[in-house]
Amino acid sequence: MSIGMSASHVRQTARVPYEVRAHNTATQSDNKIHDDEVARRFGFTGGLVPGVDVYAYLTHLPAEAWGLEWLERGTMRGRFLSPVYEGEIVTVVMTDHASAMAGRSCSSHSATRPAMCVRR
Repeated sequence: MSIGMSASHVRQTARVPYEVRAHNTATQSDNKIHDDEVARRFGFTGGLVPGVDVYAYLTHLPAEAWGLEWLERGTMRGRFLSPVYEGEIVTVVMTDHASAMAGRSCSSHSATRPAMCVRR
């Protein structure tokens, strides 16, 4: 599974993909779409890994590339295109511009660094 990400105002962009084995942290949640049995009844392969966890996977590359500046004032937005399941290997790739991703893409996100404003 690949997750695409484009980046704006890139100077030092992390070029090495970030890989992580997805973990469903919400199997006991009140939101039962994270439960394997309930999710299968709705046509999914299993319980969905929470979006907040997938989003956290996505933050690794911009945080690595832009550091504290991005963590304090940067932005990230996107759309999840397909679910992520327990145990899947998720590969996050950061590029200068949106590009076609090999494999099954589950999201499209973009991250930006804040514009610098100097007051005189």
